[in-house]
Amino acid sequence: MKRQVAVLAALTLAVSAGCAEKKEQPAAVPTPSASASASASPTASPIAFGPPWHDEVAPAAASVTVGPKGSTCPLPITFSVPAKWKVRAVTSGADRKVGPAVPICEIDAKPAGHIGFLRVWRIEGAAPRTPQITLDAFMDDDGKATERQYRRTKAGPLDSFEASWAGERARRRAILVSSLYGKVLITLDGTDSDGFTAVLPAYQLAKSSANLPK
Repeated sequence: MKRQVAVLAALTLAVSAGCAEKKEQPAAVPTPSASASASASPTASPIAFGPPWHDEVAPAAASVTVGPKGSTCPLPITFSVPAKWKVRAVTSGADRKVGPAVPICEIDAKPAGHIGFLRVWRIEGAAPRTPQITLDAFMDDDGKATERQYRRTKAGPLDSFEASWAGERARRRAILVSSLYGKVLITLDGTDSDGFTAVLPAYQLAKSSANLPK
């Protein structure tokens, strides 16, 4: 009888020790998600391939800088355009105002063999506007503007807000750039879908090279 009690006591101690050892095991650390990345940023703008942004289209080769003081079109910002594009200042901008935007510079692709323009606009008005309200006011006054899409992005190092929409003849693009001297709008105007495709690399160049004047 004493032997049976001793055996039972030994078994009880063994079970208790096993439970204690199990409780002392550290909790497993969760495995990071496969989508997590050390370089990921919640504020980074993802690259958008295909319509409507076409971020896969490489910028054209730079030739002329538009915007420096003393140039054909002195601007609150500077950016590059391809070779042979003709830059001219718009002197009668008030007569061609579109919404809150007054044209101040026009860059014509025709001498380079394309049909289309890059246009630069100064945003007027003392009333505070969100970037989307500013772009909507421009599009509303410009004519047909359907399939509107927007995104926050960068023009060079500068904070910007971009829009893409379907115009009367072709897809349109515009980027609203914040500068020390107010907001500047750069638009891409192609006469048709082929013209839009031909001049898009110039727009990508203007966008990627934008900066404040030195």
